[in-house]
Amino acid sequence: MIAQILIAEDNPDILSLLNDHLTSLGNRVIVVSDGFQLAQKAAEHRPHLIISDIQMPGAYGSSAYQVLQKDPSTRDIPVIFISAHSYEKLAKILPNDPKTRFIQKPLSLDKLGELIKELLPLGGYCP
Repeated sequence: MIAQILIAEDNPDILSLLNDHLTSLGNRVIVVSDGFQLAQKAAEHRPHLIISDIQMPGAYGSSAYQVLQKDPSTRDIPVIFISAHSYEKLAKILPNDPKTRFIQKPLSLDKLGELIKELLPLGGYCP
């Protein structure tokens, strides 16, 4: 089974980096550049995992997360939030959910890979 990962990121350089990296590892990647598309594409494709920037045009990643939680078809999808802000600053808006993680920019692809391996099984992915 190929893992399906949805990336929501408004910075084209980071979006391209993540898309290229995850595709090269054999994943099917869906990309969006704002929070509105995030909820729509998640419901449409039901990915195994979402990687979302916190601050994007249209809606914050955390706001889109709240929309995902209200939809039975998307509420169990794990999410990795990415942001340039510190975890301490974001702790107030990030959900306290065992299916969510946070990684700070600049991104470490190794750290991201560890989080992906940890969360993919929670999203129904079986290699």
